[in-house]
Amino acid sequence: MIDINKELIDKLYYKEIEGSDSLLCPGAVSKPSHIISKEGLELMLKEKSLTFPKSLMDFYSQAAMLSLTWIIVDERFRNGKEREALFKEDPWIKKEYLDNGYSWEAVKILLSGNLNISEIQNIIDIEDVKSTGMYDAAISLGLNGGDLRPIDFNEYAVACMKVENGKLIDNVYLYTGFGGFPEALHDMKVNFEQYLELAYKAKCFNYWNLTYCLKEKSPSYELMKRFFPIIFPQIDPDLKEFGIEY
Repeated sequence: MIDINKELIDKLYYKEIEGSDSLLCPGAVSKPSHIISKEGLELMLKEKSLTFPKSLMDFYSQAAMLSLTWIIVDERFRNGKEREALFKEDPWIKKEYLDNGYSWEAVKILLSGNLNISEIQNIIDIEDVKSTGMYDAAISLGLNGGDLRPIDFNEYAVACMKVENGKLIDNVYLYTGFGGFPEALHDMKVNFEQYLELAYKAKCFNYWNLTYCLKEKSPSYELMKRFFPIIFPQIDPDLKEFGIEY
């Protein structure tokens, strides 16, 4: 398992994402004081008759959860109006979004970034799984309630893992079906560590996981392709796995 603090918090978030002059970065949250010991986690899992893959055991030995977010800077900050105008006044954004009824605030959400790796309770506690909507989502897909456990939350797309014979299988699926998105369960064919590596390459660009699954058919594909180099000019993009080459 990659070093969460070194690779995802210090390097990805505080060096590469905060290194962009275009972004406002609220901060990285991992709740280190809430980390449960390996023995404690094993006991919790035993009580729930559930087994985690090694990758999740390794992750939760380093962090209780992980939230990384960024948004486009605005006029509240130094030279923010000029920096925001680079996107707000972009002819393509005007044509594709602003002239078609989208507010600038809605576009800013599409031009944001996030990674929201769940707290343990949302994975192991069935009542918490129900509260995320994934219990009913599994039933809607023809699975048993509780077969899908949420790993990474986005507003309309949730990365999850399947439970088979009491074991959480180390293969990530992406569920869409919330907020008007067509319901589907995409097999990403990556394990949890590979999922984090993809998030690193994408710098957590909003709906990066959906773009990985759908490539140019993703609603965020063109935004990511056009604006990744503008948001992160200091970074040499490595987005081939998302169907994006420059």
